[in-house]
Amino acid sequence: MAVVPEDVTTTLAFLKPDPRHEQEKPYRMRYDPGPDIPRTNCETQSQSDITIHDIRHVKGDYMLERNGFEVVELKSRLAAEEFYDEEKVKNVWYLELKEMCKRKYGAKRVEVLEHGIRKRHVQFPISTGDDYEHLQPTSIIHIDFTPESALIMSQQGLRVDPSAYNRVQIFNIWKPLHGPLTDWPLTVCDSRTVTPERDCIATDVVERSGFTENYQVYYHPDMRFCYLSGQRADEVIVFRQTDTEPGCVPHAGFLNPKTTPGERPRESIETRVFLYY
Repeated sequence: MAVVPEDVTTTLAFLKPDPRHEQEKPYRMRYDPGPDIPRTNCETQSQSDITIHDIRHVKGDYMLERNGFEVVELKSRLAAEEFYDEEKVKNVWYLELKEMCKRKYGAKRVEVLEHGIRKRHVQFPISTGDDYEHLQPTSIIHIDFTPESALIMSQQGLRVDPSAYNRVQIFNIWKPLHGPLTDWPLTVCDSRTVTPERDCIATDVVERSGFTENYQVYYHPDMRFCYLSGQRADEVIVFRQTDTEPGCVPHAGFLNPKTTPGERPRESIETRVFLYY
């Protein structure tokens, strides 16, 4: 019997094209600067009826070098609740990821920049009016770094000179803490269907203490979005944020219409890893 993939149709959010951005760089401020300065000069555009292709039964066909992402089985020694212990994550999970990246990808050096835990509030994406206790799913399609900002982060955040290496890759390694996951899973875009010059624009992300730069993404009908239905806790999605060679992967969480009422809200960990060759 043929296996039927669980493709879904949903709405994704992108950057809305704006003529201002031909003269004014897009920016988003992650704090309230007061009444005289707008927090952003970006608007979001919702694109409906996008098919998210399920790769569950063909996951072996997707490879990092060709598609910009792949699924790797990696069972952590940490239990789900231990991922909320920052020291355990740094001492155990980081080491597990470093070992996996060196073994699987042949990197000469691997450094972990940071990780984030997301735990969806039962009311998200409807605002509660208060700050959430945990990070919520990111629902706007984006790429965490531009190539330039990634190299700066290597130098300033990791104290590693990227010019000493032939190639630098920045991965996001993403997994649910509980599975199988249906609630607000991750979608990644096949890098072969992305043209950065057409689809991406560098955007300043401003904190009180400084700023970095990411890519906001415009919708294009050529884009092919994928997800892993029923992702288990021992399955990680490894995808390229940026690379000194071509290839990047727009991504976000999405509202999955196959989620059943009362299902456990998503809990996930994402880890930004730098690989040096």
